[in-house]
Amino acid sequence: MPNFFRHLVATLLLFASVQTALAGVITNQDVIKLLEAKMPEDVILQAIISGSNKFDTSPAALIKLREKGASPQILKAILNPTEFANKPNTTSNKVVTNKPVANDSSNPEEVAMLINGSESNMQYIIPQMRTASRAFGFGGVATYASLNNSAAQKRITSSLPEFIVSVPKNAQAPNYLTLASFVVRDNGNREVLVGGGFLSYSSGIHKDRVIPVRTEALSNQTKAREGFILYKVTPEKELAKGEYALVLYTGELRVAGFFAQAANSYFDFGVD
Repeated sequence: MPNFFRHLVATLLLFASVQTALAGVITNQDVIKLLEAKMPEDVILQAIISGSNKFDTSPAALIKLREKGASPQILKAILNPTEFANKPNTTSNKVVTNKPVANDSSNPEEVAMLINGSESNMQYIIPQMRTASRAFGFGGVATYASLNNSAAQKRITSSLPEFIVSVPKNAQAPNYLTLASFVVRDNGNREVLVGGGFLSYSSGIHKDRVIPVRTEALSNQTKAREGFILYKVTPEKELAKGEYALVLYTGELRVAGFFAQAANSYFDFGVD
């Protein structure tokens, strides 16, 4: 019986939170509560656009929201609730979601992973950037892309996954993406070197961490969004057990209409 009452109280509190969000001021913490409660995306979007809001849109706050499960659509709504609410086909009773459009076209904000013919969607995360001196300063300064936690949530056992990526038509596929392996640091985060040097500074993921891949445009482009070309990306050799991410350079190449943050997008996964 006590468990029943605790569950009832939790349900009532959640209901009150939703009602408050829909009617009054909604903050980042309110959105996080709704995400943790596994509320549908359209309910969260409705809460964002229906009432007044007081959002923290700093990079750190957006990263925290993404880590809590906020979709690209939710992040866009938080960044500009008024513009999002006024989009075509969006009213107080209907919101835009990440669902495919009528022709089942691909979403450039997602990467599809293929394993033995089975397809699953991957969603990006934005890394934290860390700068540190190497060899007590004698090795120059290095910049690292850091992903929270020692292991990606998405786990696979296949050593040869394939990926379907939407590449902007104005980009060359091999220069738009990189498959990289990550090192787990003592602090429990996963990192990869993205720039550094002693006498000169070079940028880009260190070649020792780059996994060679083959890119091939799909013969069937019926699911490609306007302005994009669908490519299949395949590692040239089997992946060892460890932590990886497919990195799209969305922060360095203009990808109009997609990706809420002007930063590169990391689609992380782990091979067990």
